[in-house]
Amino acid sequence: MQIFVLALSRLVPLSLLISLTLVGSRYVHDLVLRTNPARARLAFAAVSLIGLLSIAPYAWRAGLIVTAQWATGTQRWKAADLMFTEYDSWNGRRSEDTLRMWAYARMNLNDWNGAIDVLALADAPSPQEMVLMGVCQYYAGSAAAEQTLRSIPDVTSTQLCVRDYLLGRIAQKRGDSARAFALYARSAAWEPNFFPSTYHGVRLRLASGDRVRAGAILDAFVRRFPALATDAEVGRLREAVRTGSVPPDKEFVIVSN
Repeated sequence: MQIFVLALSRLVPLSLLISLTLVGSRYVHDLVLRTNPARARLAFAAVSLIGLLSIAPYAWRAGLIVTAQWATGTQRWKAADLMFTEYDSWNGRRSEDTLRMWAYARMNLNDWNGAIDVLALADAPSPQEMVLMGVCQYYAGSAAAEQTLRSIPDVTSTQLCVRDYLLGRIAQKRGDSARAFALYARSAAWEPNFFPSTYHGVRLRLASGDRVRAGAILDAFVRRFPALATDAEVGRLREAVRTGSVPPDKEFVIVSN
């Protein structure tokens, strides 16, 4: 449905432009017909050709963006990236949605640096685009990730759980377990069903020898989201809590648009 609406939104102005071209061609034809009937058809063809050549770039861009979104919707990431790249080369509008979808395609290809290049095209990036930039910088191994994530304000329509989770991962890798745990807790407070924060929160409690706190965190998560009780990762945490072992330091790869 979304692709249909997008195609229709591009088709309506395209039809209008074609209609205006035909009206203009007929007007010029009738105007020339009065003074030079032999050249009336030539005038009609010339104006039609000029009009269609003017419309062609718009029609091509419309086809590219519709195809790019279709490829994204069907998870054809390489094709989506190629279509978005071609669309941009034809001076396609760099709207926030377009840049985010283009970056999303590259993120699914694990092309983190390529996604960074796309997100950097935004003139005034939104907080959510900054989250995506921080995600890409983190997985690309860029030292700029922490500064980017720290600059994101607490605003709605922004994946703050991802921001705080990645800041927690950065703190944990630096050896600051206390700050990492606090950031995981804040991430879970923003989005309780964001499992990576729960996983690493439980893991840090187990690493510190606090099986009771680790079990309480896990039990609270399962009570709130019983459908995830049979998830393999939840089962792995349950076993770790039962035995007092420390689960692997798992790096969850977050891909979001």
